[in-house]
Formats: sequence, structure tokens, C-alpha cells
Amino acid sequence: MNRYMICLDGSKVSERAFHWLEALAMCDITHKTEIFLFHAVDRKAVTKLELDTNPNCTRHELAEKALDEYTKSLAVNNIISHRLLIDTKESIKDVIIREIEKNKIDMVVLGHEDKGRIERLLDGRGSVCEYLLKKVDIPITIFK
Repeated sequence: MNRYMICLDGSKVSERAFHWLEALAMCDITHKTEIFLFHAVDRKAVTKLELDTNPNCTRHELAEKALDEYTKSLAVNNIISHRLLIDTKESIKDVIIREIEKNKIDMVVLGHEDKGRIERLLDGRGSVCEYLLKKVDIPITIFK
């Protein structure tokens, strides 16, 4: 197993997951581990808060800057990385599954922040983790 995909969303938990995966890859003495840095930019909705806090920077640009930092960190440690920055209006869950299949991923690593029932109901989306656990047949490591 040496093709890992990490789902990044800018949260602290996904940052922790990245550092764990980076440390795991550094233990690979064959240097064959590949890390696929996945970030989907949801084009369905832009919030007022987002516009107020980042008036000169789009979601895509913010994601690109974050992926640049992750890529540099992996390169310093001689870890092969691939950037999967995807702008989409479709379900991010389905995009993740498509990328898993397309890139022949061996394991997915992602963060999960608990949401209450009301928050999930208002959000209109279920957990990406729950969805992936039901739909994919590869190992999934979930950080809380």
C-alpha cells in the first residue's frame, strides 16, 4: 500500500491528518509512497462571511496556496505528491470517490468534525466520512 489520498479542507483536524500521513510516508525506506493532496472547491454557495474575510482572494486561490505549502513540505522530505484541486458544483462526496478510482488510491485519510443533528439538518449534507465508509472498499483513516 503506497498511494494515499488526503482530503484537505483547511480545518485543524485535516492539518493534523496531513502531518500524520507525512510522518508515515517518511518511514517508507523505499521512497515509493505517493500522497494525493485532494481539495475540492465547492462552487455551489459563497457565504457573506467568506466575501468579508477574503475580499481579494477566491476559494480556489486560498486552496491553491494551502496545497503549495503541503507540496513544499512533502518535497523537502522527498515524498512524491500529486495535487488534486478540483472546482465543482457536484457532490464533493462523489468527486472524492471518482478521484479514488481514477488514481487507484490504496487508502484515504480525512478529518471529521462532529456535527449535531440540527447542524447536519440545517447544513443539508451528511458526513463525508459516513458516506465514504459505506461506498468505498479501501481502508479509511479518520481523524477527529
